[in-house]
Amino acid sequence: KAAKIYRRAVELGDVDAMRHLGRLHETGSGVKLDKKKAERLYRAAADRGDALAQNNLGALLDAEERFEEAFRYYALAADQGYTSGEFNLGCCYRDGEGTEVDLGKARYWFERAAAKGYEPAIESLAAL
Repeated sequence: KAAKIYRRAVELGDVDAMRHLGRLHETGSGVKLDKKKAERLYRAAADRGDALAQNNLGALLDAEERFEEAFRYYALAADQGYTSGEFNLGCCYRDGEGTEVDLGKARYWFERAAAKGYEPAIESLAAL
């Protein structure tokens, strides 16, 4: 039922619905598992400036080893101050995924997320 409501809202251009329906398709929760549909929905919301969708799209692309594209979407989310995006961008810089290894930039992004109490960033800082 939620998927039906989200579909209608997506047709009306609702960015939150795009992100939520994308998540349902990514996980197969109440709808058919469909990563390509999830990607399209996340991308539609991400391209409209939704930081959570940008991060979710980055994670989806990252899991598919499409690192350069994932890096770009993590950067968009991080630039908006989205904590998970900051952490994920730090990981990209630390691991050289989608960009060159740059531990200074990794530290910067981990510090931003850690300042908000994000535990994975705090742990990553300690390990740098």
